[in-house]
Amino acid sequence: MARAGATRGRDAESEATRRIILEHAAHLIAKGGAERLSIRELCSRAGVTAPTIYHHFGDKAALVDRVVDDAFAEFDRAFARRAVPADPVERLRWSCGRYVEFGLRHPEHYRLMFEGATIRPTAGALASYDALRRGIAAIDAAGRLRVGIEEGTAAAWAAVHGVTSLAIRGALQQQAPAIAIMREALIAHITRDAGRRAPRLAAARTERSRQ
Repeated sequence: MARAGATRGRDAESEATRRIILEHAAHLIAKGGAERLSIRELCSRAGVTAPTIYHHFGDKAALVDRVVDDAFAEFDRAFARRAVPADPVERLRWSCGRYVEFGLRHPEHYRLMFEGATIRPTAGALASYDALRRGIAAIDAAGRLRVGIEEGTAAAWAAVHGVTSLAIRGALQQQAPAIAIMREALIAHITRDAGRRAPRLAAARTERSRQ
């Protein structure tokens, strides 16, 4: 029992050290970018040694990836906590608003996710993009997507990321008309009304009904 208690104590201490390192690393990366992250400065701020950092994370690149993935995890949790519209087009409209909202509430997280010299394709980043892709695919499955799924996904991300980045920099307010105009222009361009399904889908359904 004593040995098990000692093991749990060491595990808790180890996890606490990891969290301290990640918190300070996140702040430094958001402030100066992953490329300028100094392990020496991180050690000074977190009160640890370089070997401790490497013991927990392997190397600097793995540490940065973990920080980025943590930011994406918080982003995904922010969406998961909310009731989502059932209609896929309305869900896209809703998601655009929540995306901007998250960026403004958590600018450091957003910078970690998207504002480096390059966007790191971490596991969390790829999973988050795939969630957007599934949302666009749901619009396609409903026969309401005007463009290809990949093109629609990229366009949706590019549009909402652009206005969110501007809002974080203070160039746009969250309720700025430009944000709503962008969102509605995107939706109008890549989707069609519920009553106007794609011809190929309508034809396929007609054929099935005759069988």
